[in-house]
Amino acid sequence: MRSENALGKRILAVCLLILTAFLLIPLSIAGDHNQLTQNTKAVKGIINLEEWDLKIDKVIQLNGEWEFYWDQLLTPEDFKKEGKEKPDLTGYMKVPSQWNGKVLNGISLPAYGCATYRLVLKNMPSNQVYGLKKNIIRFSSRIFLNGSKFMEDGNPSKDDGAYRSGNLPKVAFFYSNGGEMEILIQVANYEYINSGIPVSIVIGEQSTILATQQKNSLLEFCVFVILGTIALIYFIFFMTAVLSQRKDYSLLAFAVLCLILAVSNAFTSERPILDILPRIPFVVVFKLRDFFIFACFIALACLMYQLKKGILSLRITKLISFVFGVYLLAIIFLPIHTYIRAQIFIVLFDEIFLIGLLARTAVLFVKSRRKDTIEHLILFIAVLIINLYSVELILLGAALKTNIWYGQIYIICFAIMVIFLLFLRYFDAYSTIKSMSNRLLQLDRLKDDFLANTSHELKSPLNAIISITDSIIKGVEGPVNHLQAQNLSIVVGSGRRLSNLVNDLLDYSKMKNGDIELYKTSIDVKTIVDSVIKVYRFITGGKEISLINNVQSDIPAVYADRDRLTQILYNLIGNGVKFTERGHVEVSATLYQDKVKICVSDTGIGIAENMQEIIFKSFEQVDTSETRRYEGTGLGLSITRRLVELHGGEISVKSSLEEGAAFTFTLPVSHGNPAAVDKTMHYEPQSGKTYEPDSGYPIRIRGDLPENILVVDDDYANLQSIINLLKMEKYSITAVNSGQKALDEIAGCPDTALVILDIMMPDMSGYEVLIKIRERFSLFELPVLMLTAKNRIADIVMSLENGANDFAGKPFEAEELKMRVKTLTKLKTSVKRAKDAEIAFLRSQIKPHFLYNALNSIAALCIDEPQKAEDLIIQLSAYIRNSFDFKKLDSLVTMEKELELLKAYLNIEKARFGARLNVEYDIDENLNILIPPLILQPLVENAVRHGLMSNLQGGTVKITIKKLTGIVSFIVEDNGSGISGAKLGEILGSNVETKGVGIWNINQRLKLLYGKGIQFESREGAGTRVSFHIPV
Repeated sequence: MRSENALGKRILAVCLLILTAFLLIPLSIAGDHNQLTQNTKAVKGIINLEEWDLKIDKVIQLNGEWEFYWDQLLTPEDFKKEGKEKPDLTGYMKVPSQWNGKVLNGISLPAYGCATYRLVLKNMPSNQVYGLKKNIIRFSSRIFLNGSKFMEDGNPSKDDGAYRSGNLPKVAFFYSNGGEMEILIQVANYEYINSGIPVSIVIGEQSTILATQQKNSLLEFCVFVILGTIALIYFIFFMTAVLSQRKDYSLLAFAVLCLILAVSNAFTSERPILDILPRIPFVVVFKLRDFFIFACFIALACLMYQLKKGILSLRITKLISFVFGVYLLAIIFLPIHTYIRAQIFIVLFDEIFLIGLLARTAVLFVKSRRKDTIEHLILFIAVLIINLYSVELILLGAALKTNIWYGQIYIICFAIMVIFLLFLRYFDAYSTIKSMSNRLLQLDRLKDDFLANTSHELKSPLNAIISITDSIIKGVEGPVNHLQAQNLSIVVGSGRRLSNLVNDLLDYSKMKNGDIELYKTSIDVKTIVDSVIKVYRFITGGKEISLINNVQSDIPAVYADRDRLTQILYNLIGNGVKFTERGHVEVSATLYQDKVKICVSDTGIGIAENMQEIIFKSFEQVDTSETRRYEGTGLGLSITRRLVELHGGEISVKSSLEEGAAFTFTLPVSHGNPAAVDKTMHYEPQSGKTYEPDSGYPIRIRGDLPENILVVDDDYANLQSIINLLKMEKYSITAVNSGQKALDEIAGCPDTALVILDIMMPDMSGYEVLIKIRERFSLFELPVLMLTAKNRIADIVMSLENGANDFAGKPFEAEELKMRVKTLTKLKTSVKRAKDAEIAFLRSQIKPHFLYNALNSIAALCIDEPQKAEDLIIQLSAYIRNSFDFKKLDSLVTMEKELELLKAYLNIEKARFGARLNVEYDIDENLNILIPPLILQPLVENAVRHGLMSNLQGGTVKITIKKLTGIVSFIVEDNGSGISGAKLGEILGSNVETKGVGIWNINQRLKLLYGKGIQFESREGAGTRVSFHIPV
């Protein structure tokens, strides 16, 4: 019920506001005119001013019937003539009005042309200085007063060449002795759509006319200054927001709109800007006025779009901007008489836009929630005011008003409304931010409590894992072998890394509450560094990194907390290990005054100068394409800095990209004896033995199953865990720690059944490796399983888009990963069987193809040359005996056997074609390589049959086989008829039925076995060159 009452009240408010606006329109028109009595009207070109009392009516309008002389530009001299030379009166024209469309004395008056207006004032009050004000006379005029030229605007002329437009408000003064006064006005128009004197000419007391003009000009100038100042202020606000990384385009749109309104107002009505710039030509003034009036609608649309979501859509904003933008270009580049014809349609369009905007804001206000009521009401009033301003401009253009006093009030009120809106929005934003800030602080406290509680819960089981695993390595349950000890060492190292993270979280919570206490003693730096480096040997993941303790024995002890110093070194050395792929991490120390300066340097990826302060903030990491590949919380360096500062020292970093980093911190010198390091606090393997991971990659493990799986991960612990999982499933495994090594393995072993690929790796990311794989192998020929640590949708989508078959998140569930691997290896096996069947089919197709041609040749020789036919039968039988072998679908043959078959075929063809066929060989000796069977003969047959024998004179076929670096090159070339580009595409295409199987089959087999097919070079009439390479 309450909501219905509120809705009804809002609808009533909208109706009352719109009704008030409608009432203001006639009020504005009425307030613009002085109402004159009938006896002051001009009748048949004469006004009798006998009853004009200057004390009561200081200004009168010269309205009524003026003498009108069409197509004549008369001077006072013309009216002194008598008889036939006296000007012909066309009729009487009402002023104010336009002459176009009127019919006088049987003449229909057009818009373009010239005329003279004449009025006689009788019984003028004497001994008085008068002022005469001309508002609008379209589109050029010259005024004569009592026989003398009094005022001129433009150059009215019957000749288009001499004509010059001019239509500005003007005031001039004259002295009258009383009696009779003649006013003569020459008018010409060849540009505007309407002509004549549409606005009253005013005459009155000098002081009154002057005061009115000055008042109007001052008001317009003040509005110009106010709007310009608002525009400047909000432009400064916008620039401030931009510099603060908070762009708010509504501020810019409002600033631009105020500036446009200010300028357009200065070019309307009294045009006070012309007092500052008096030499601007009228045509420029007129175009500037039109330009800025219509430009304000573009700025208004942009403001509404930016000001409140839902008022205008982006599509409507673009449409409005386009329509008005085109018209603005027309104003700039077209003459007035051309673009002015379309103005009525543009005005209609802007009124539809404004009315639609008014309706939209009214609906928003009526349907608004309680908290948005005031904002939507102000928005509705602002749009209603801009509608009233648009009506004022239309009334001014239609000559129903001579000034825009109301319009100027409207635009100031509009600006105030928008300022209120912007302030409300910023107050609302401030309130929202304050509320969100309080909520975030509350959540931050909950987060800290959660981290502290969770860390405490993790600490005990972690210590148990590390302690029990350590004891197993040391043989508490009996000796362990090398491989077992290596795996257990990884568990200990990973546990210590996780334990360090737990400690970091606990310390972070304590630091926020100021609860950290230090238990300082005298500590030997070299001993502490040794213990930390020993721990890190097990978690470098097989990286080519040397961990160097370069702290000299003569460095004095420091006065510090042993555990906290260990934590500092652990974080800094760990940071260096993480971001260094190869090289070294070195710890050194020097004595500086009364402090020891300890430096931890590495040869890793380095840190950009602008990021060197940020890395010491909580939860911050350098966010680049390189560092994004490494995991971490961003807490370590923040805690390290705080711990150093608690010891009374300082920490700094020196680094540049790709040149490593050096972290230096200071600790106070101890003046007592250094305490022995408590070795139970740190891990040392039994008997000094260390089980370091093998640094040689690839790691190869032969399993019972034929499928070979390639595992790619730069983290040794992850790599080893996947290897262990796959070993239990009896797979053969190849493991590498970089993308390039993975590509090398695939190139050397194309029969790989599956690639398990980590996304985040240094040097070459998993995405890049995946793209390279898909350049050679399809989804079915070599499945790829992607591993992602963050398990983000973006990572998964990018993996699948780039050709991954499946993905798994890290840490993975063992059973899930096993099932995914099993599915993908079965896919590979099924595809391989299908390929083998396809090759068998294609080989069976080739053999009958060859046999058919060979038997035809023998049949042709049996009658004329039986001995040759017998020789060929012997060669063919040898070919059949040695080539029909279906035991191995993908078997290879020796080069010698393939050449034997090739020469047998060519002997048959030479016997058939005689001197028309010439064969050349350029073959290296001792080519002891294996090649796919029937790889050369179909190419040579194609050259003979389609390249040479299509010519009556025949030709030469040349077979070249050369051993080059790492490959054997095969070339078959002829000087026959050649092949067109379109035909080449058909030959290598996939539609076997249309062209046989020879060339297509060879191309497919080469691609499958070696990753690259046949290369054709041919031109019609210039022969063909076919080549391929086989790696050795």
